Amino acid sequence: MKKAVVILALFAAILAGMPMMSQAQDAGVAKLTYGPDKWIDLHLLFQMQYTNTYKWDSSVETDSDAVWASDFAPKRMRMIFNGQVAPNVTFFVDTDIINNVDVSNKAQSERYFAFLQDAYINYKFGDELQIATGMMLIPFMHHNRQSAVSLLGVNYNTTVVNIAESTVWRDYGIEFRGLLANKMIDYRIGLFDGIERSAGSIADDSDNINNNGIPRVTGRIQINLKDAEDGFFYSENYLGKKTILSFGAGIDYMKDARIINGSQEDYLAWTVDAIIDYPLASNMVLAFQAAYVHMENRPGTLSSVAGITMSGLTMPEKENGYFAQIGLLLNNTWQPVIKYASWVYQEAQGTDDVTVSYLTFGLNYFINGHNANIKLEYQMPVGEFVSGTDLDKLPNQRVVTLQAQVFI
Repeated sequence: MKKAVVILALFAAILAGMPMMSQAQDAGVAKLTYGPDKWIDLHLLFQMQYTNTYKWDSSVETDSDAVWASDFAPKRMRMIFNGQVAPNVTFFVDTDIINNVDVSNKAQSERYFAFLQDAYINYKFGDELQIATGMMLIPFMHHNRQSAVSLLGVNYNTTVVNIAESTVWRDYGIEFRGLLANKMIDYRIGLFDGIERSAGSIADDSDNINNNGIPRVTGRIQINLKDAEDGFFYSENYLGKKTILSFGAGIDYMKDARIINGSQEDYLAWTVDAIIDYPLASNMVLAFQAAYVHMENRPGTLSSVAGITMSGLTMPEKENGYFAQIGLLLNNTWQPVIKYASWVYQEAQGTDDVTVSYLTFGLNYFINGHNANIKLEYQMPVGEFVSGTDLDKLPNQRVVTLQAQVFI
């Protein structure tokens, strides 16, 4: 924790001194320039959360023994660096500091760790073609490519976004993207590491995963009927600054990503989504998003379901799910939000289909847009959870979350 505090203090000191060093200011954000077409911009995202979770044992029929468990913890503490080194060459790097709840019994200094979140170099040849290489959010669906700064609620719909073999939906690789047909068509396609063959394995071994080392292929196409989203990251809450009416589709594919009954099987996921961010009046903005995801042969184990740690359960061969969310911004200040998310593990653990569904109600209060706001959410499970198998560990629980956010 001491290291984290030192890093944040140093970062704050740099920001405080930059107005004196800077040759340029852009919309109030300090920008340090090094000459023509050379600059670096520094940002900080801090989200502090208080959660109160109503927990009970899913193996019992009633919640008479349930208890409320509260916790204060940072959700995100990101230092963000982006800059330009040539007229058409930019870069983006951000780090995060996470509260490691699994080591709560250790010393305070061991409970936090920093890690690299994103790091990529971007070459822009025009609106029609940009090439990025590094570690990045894969271009699968609108929701997983959105910035954490401008979420509609306190978090992503992680129940539905179960992208395989990614570090928080990220992978190393190269991506080609651009806007075509007067910015009506947004395309993004990339080649990534994905599942790699184990070191020292025999190339023709039929029991091995991806023994030919074929890259992962991920791509997305979006049709924009109103404004285009020309940034690397999407937003799901433009607060009236853009008029979005778009729909898209994505695919994620890895060759021989999983062994089932001694046979190599390909991983394939596809999605369709719709995005609306539409001013209804001068003091009212509608934000809506919905997506459907289908997935086959997701590699790995069910290490986490709906944010709850599992015990290494085998992935079902097929999964699918969807989410829908809607928010209504009033007077640029208040925004009530409703979300619904559902995910189906088909014939999981030799049982019938297991469905995990959640309904969420929220209220956002914007002090200064995404730079300063407070969000409150209440999440509750919907429907029955399966018992009698390992999957009865799925959480029959309700969660209240209060979050404060600052972004500079």
